[in-house]
Amino acid sequence: MTISDVPKGWMQQEAWEALVRGDDCPACVEVRAGSSDEGFVVARLQLSQLRLMRNQFVPGYSVLVCTRHAPEPYHLSPDEQVRFFQDLVRATQALDRVFAPVKMNINLLGNLVPHLHAHLVPRYYGDPAPGRPIDPGLQVVTLTPGEYQERVRLIHAALGLDRRNGDNAVASADAP
Repeated sequence: MTISDVPKGWMQQEAWEALVRGDDCPACVEVRAGSSDEGFVVARLQLSQLRLMRNQFVPGYSVLVCTRHAPEPYHLSPDEQVRFFQDLVRATQALDRVFAPVKMNINLLGNLVPHLHAHLVPRYYGDPAPGRPIDPGLQVVTLTPGEYQERVRLIHAALGLDRRNGDNAVASADAP
């Protein structure tokens, strides 16, 4: 699903309740497949996948997706909560090192797909929305395959991952 596919109203309640249970959850399908049409799986962390999104409306825009279906962080066990939030901190630190934003917005939403995930939105001085969230639908920025590869390489290095040794690195078919 892309931004243009976002419904303007709530889906049917039965469909929503099925997604909350994890029935045909699109995020679960992508986690199992190890790929996403909307981004490149950069790394598998303790309880999440880090994805560099295709729409780089801000440099470094990524999404961290929990590898277990849970609509909210409080639906995870205490140990899983710790691991997910450790992944979140590790991912945002890596993005900070690579892209040097002035602020990192961490958006835990889930009102479109009720599966725990965090939008990691680096913010830069001079961006178009200093006092509010940036709407990713306002501008689509697509990179060349080489530019995606370079960003993935830099994020890997910042995470301390070594693709040659397979350290939680992902070499999926859709990798840039």
